[in-house]
This record gives sequence, C-alpha cells and structure tokens, in this order.
Amino acid sequence: MLIHSKGLCKGCYNFVFYSDATKARNYKKKHNIDLESYKKITQSCVICGFDKIVDLHHLDENHENNSKTNLVGLCPNHHKMFHDFRYRKEIIAGLEKKGYKVPYNQKMDFVITK
Repeated sequence: MLIHSKGLCKGCYNFVFYSDATKARNYKKKHNIDLESYKKITQSCVICGFDKIVDLHHLDENHENNSKTNLVGLCPNHHKMFHDFRYRKEIIAGLEKKGYKVPYNQKMDFVITK
C-alpha cells in the first residue's frame, strides 16, 4: 500500500522519515546513550579524522561499560586494526598520543613465534 502523499510504501516511508527515532531507540537500548551523544562521539575517527563512516569503540572492550570516557569513534580501518593483534599496539599508541587512556590489556603480553 502506498502512502499517496509521499509516493512511498509504508516500509520506505518509515525508513526515510523515522530512521532517526529508530536509531535513537537502538543507541539507547544497546549503548545506554542518547542519539546526540552517539553522534558527537562518532563524528570523526579520533586517530585519522575520517568522518564518513565511524564506529563506536569501547576502550576497555567491555560492552557493558558505556561511560563517555570509555567510548571513542574509530573509522572501520582503525577499529579493525585495534581488534587485530598485529596492529593493536600501534593503535593504542595513537590513542594515547591523542590523550585517551587505554586500560591495560593482558592480550598484549604475548610473543609471536614462527
């Protein structure tokens, strides 16, 4: 059924005109933060400044800890690099250089043997 005033089906209409409300509910439910805070945190990557697609990252990797000091925005590349042990130290150094405190992580204390 089309919503004749807009020329859209119901699903498209809801997607176009209610996506912000849906996002706000999802961010509140998943991260316990409001939409404005989420947008501010994910405005740009804190390492490189990329601002097109930015992920929300928990510095202590505890998804239950949603304090604003634990949340940073990372572009998909830097976010993936953080979770890849080969590049983790590099990303942590970049975050610490920008003034973020990354908690000690036991995963970093290993030696790669070939």
